[in-house]
Amino acid sequence: MKYLPLLAKEDVEDPALKEKWFGYPFDLALFHVMAHNPAEFVSYTTFNRTVWTEHEGGMPLLLKEIAVVQVAVISDSSYEWGNHGAQMIRRGGSQEQVDALIAGDVESDLFDETEKLVLKFTTEVTVDATATEETLTAMAEIFTPKQIGELTYAIGCYMLNSRFANLGGCVIGDDKKWN
Repeated sequence: MKYLPLLAKEDVEDPALKEKWFGYPFDLALFHVMAHNPAEFVSYTTFNRTVWTEHEGGMPLLLKEIAVVQVAVISDSSYEWGNHGAQMIRRGGSQEQVDALIAGDVESDLFDETEKLVLKFTTEVTVDATATEETLTAMAEIFTPKQIGELTYAIGCYMLNSRFANLGGCVIGDDKKWN
């Protein structure tokens, strides 16, 4: 088996899954992979949406998007960098920045020093499961523990999303099949 099968919405029997999934105004290819686990799907998608909720004093959404695209690139998930590259642009980033991330150029002059620090933190947390003392100290000079926590939740969520997308063979543009 090369990929996990994608579950069709019409094959859903679990009432909680049906209510949650059918309640979204959009359908993601990723959902068709994750939906094999109804309880987890319902809980996780609720949680995942909190990553994109603006909280007073929270991490700016553009910085979260930059981090999420970096996670997707590290995870080799064109599905996620495609979706969140577009979101990054909508939140104030540029196509050139997205292209730089895809090319692995996290030191590009297209990123300011704060964005470069967020990319360094994201890379370390994604690859090494923690940030170096130097990086965490630099982050703490700019961001609150709450903001660093929010960024870490975003990183973790999109590590998981990227892995599910990859296990289902989802690639950039696959959502068009379902919407």
